[in-house]
Amino acid sequence: MATSTREQPPTPTTVDLRQPLPTRRRAFVGPYGAVEQAAIRAALASAAAQLPIPVTAWHGPTAHLADGTVITHTPAHATTDQTPTFHATIRCPHGAVHPHTIHTANDLTQARKLTAQCQQRIQTTPAAQETPKEHPQP
Repeated sequence: MATSTREQPPTPTTVDLRQPLPTRRRAFVGPYGAVEQAAIRAALASAAAQLPIPVTAWHGPTAHLADGTVITHTPAHATTDQTPTFHATIRCPHGAVHPHTIHTANDLTQARKLTAQCQQRIQTTPAAQETPKEHPQP
C-alpha cells in the first residue's frame, strides 16, 4: 500500500509593525569631576543615614542648609559601604559655632537641641566694635 505523505502547512510568522520606542537621552554628561563625585558620595551617605538633607544642598562634601547648619561628609572619598561620618557646625542663638560629629538623623536632632540650649555668650573684641577708618588721602 502506498502511504500518502501529507505536507504540513507552513507555520505563520508574526511581524510586529509598531514603531520602536525613541532612544532615551542621558540627562548628564560624564565623566564627573572630583566635586561632583564627592557630592554624589555625600548625598548617598546622607540618604543611608536618613539625614534630612536635600540632594541639591550638597556641593562637594559640604552641604549648607537653610537654617545655617553646615554639614561636611568625611572623608570626602569614602565609599557608600562605609559607616557615614558627618561633621555639623551649628550656630547657637548667642553667635557661637558648635561642632558636632553626626552618624544618624537622631545625632543631628540631638546636636540641634544641645546647640539651642547653649548658654555660652561670646565676647566681642574692641577691634570688632571699632568703626572703620578712612584711608589716608594722597
